[in-house]
Amino acid sequence: MFKKILVPVDIDYPDTAARVYQKAKAIADLSGAAIRLVTVMPGFSMPMVAAIVPEEVRQQAIARIQEALEQFVADNCDPGVTARLRTGKNWEEIIRVADEWQADLIVVYHNRHREINEVFSQSCSQRVADHANCSVLRLRNVGASP
Repeated sequence: MFKKILVPVDIDYPDTAARVYQKAKAIADLSGAAIRLVTVMPGFSMPMVAAIVPEEVRQQAIARIQEALEQFVADNCDPGVTARLRTGKNWEEIIRVADEWQADLIVVYHNRHREINEVFSQSCSQRVADHANCSVLRLRNVGASP
């Protein structure tokens, strides 16, 4: 079965993230798989953004998100769950973490209520599913029930 399950979470939506984690945990429990969470914050590498946002502000943002991620893990996850914070394009960083960690499953949430995002570009979950080098499980409607 699966040995390493990567779970991208958006810590701005902790209730949904906790439900996604619980679904991944149920799968992990079947085979004793390890779980790693990843959250991705937008990068500051665009020249226009880099010129406007001071380095100190960037470092403060990274520190706040890292702290929120650690608190999420402490409040919602079993011991042994690891977490990583990355910066950049969400789907690219998710795939990078999966490849580096050699995950064999990515459990990702797909929010169908954000259709405007898909008018202009594919959703993050779709890009992950299209480009990942491992299996991808796209969850829907996790907010409806625990």
